[in-house]
Amino acid sequence: KDKKIKPTTSWTFKDINSERGSESFIELGFKKEIFDNPKPLGLIKRIIDLVLLPNENDIILDFFVGSGSTAQSLYELNKNDMGIRKFICVQIPEQCNEKSDAYKSGYKTIADISKERIRRVIKKIKEENKQEKLNSKQNQDLGFKVFKLTKSNYKIWEDVKDETKLKEQLKLF
Repeated sequence: KDKKIKPTTSWTFKDINSERGSESFIELGFKKEIFDNPKPLGLIKRIIDLVLLPNENDIILDFFVGSGSTAQSLYELNKNDMGIRKFICVQIPEQCNEKSDAYKSGYKTIADISKERIRRVIKKIKEENKQEKLNSKQNQDLGFKVFKLTKSNYKIWEDVKDETKLKEQLKLF
């Protein structure tokens, strides 16, 4: 009667907390120093499982994609359960510090890291599919497209370089 029971939730499961995000990042051939603290795949997979059905044309949107953990999680889930979920990953081309290992390894922006991770995940899954001798009906869609931000059509944004001037201008609007 006096025995205390520790409550559990979906967030206390081992698959969420046992893995650090950097482990799956390193398994793809990246150096740990390229990206600090990628999201753990177990956590992202759990979130996707909670909100998206495998055989629906659901789309997940990750507006701050970082290293691309969401894309990898979705590809792996689709491979395991033959799902057809899709993703949209958005990452502004935030510059990497010129002194960082990422920059020195050829990744000028965070978006460059994301794109390379997605390419490596696709390659890994294709290799696994060959080893498992999956037929073409079982092969999932492993493509992805990259769209780049272009200059704004609003000339007003091009002329404002100073943050304080931009704030003043926004107040006027």
